[in-house]
Amino acid sequence: MKAWIISISAVFIIGFIAFSSYIYYVTAEPLREREEAAVQLASEHVSLSEVRDIQYYHGRRSYQVIDAVNEDGEDIYIWVEEDEDRDEVNIEVRLHSEGLTKEEVMEIAVSELEIQSIKSVRLGMTGSTPVYEVSYMDQVDRHSFYYLTFEDGTYIRHYQFLS
Repeated sequence: MKAWIISISAVFIIGFIAFSSYIYYVTAEPLREREEAAVQLASEHVSLSEVRDIQYYHGRRSYQVIDAVNEDGEDIYIWVEEDEDRDEVNIEVRLHSEGLTKEEVMEIAVSELEIQSIKSVRLGMTGSTPVYEVSYMDQVDRHSFYYLTFEDGTYIRHYQFLS
């Protein structure tokens, strides 16, 4: 009897894990497809030798931000706008050396703000300006966003949500 209970429990656990994996795969597939489409569009405008990372950014407009290496061996960022309603593709390419690093942005944010913990630092776009978005928790547990220009860290805007 004990063996039956263990066997049935094992089948349920394996079934739950398999079902959870399937749900994760199905829900993540559209994001992977959009990332692949963004890399394809970027490859039509820039010769890429390596794609290191792709991050999704959603502000007023949505972007896939690609961290890559071009054929000359230069580290680049590529912002690919996601807008199926437009005929032309909006792509912005910048060398890593043209802007600040994530570490430099974190230093600026920590020196300017009262931060309890930084949640993320990622690239995005505001209008036609490449930006860094710093997501953090402030000293009174408010989820906050701080935007700085990619190029030189100039302050753009700041949002704080009530706790």
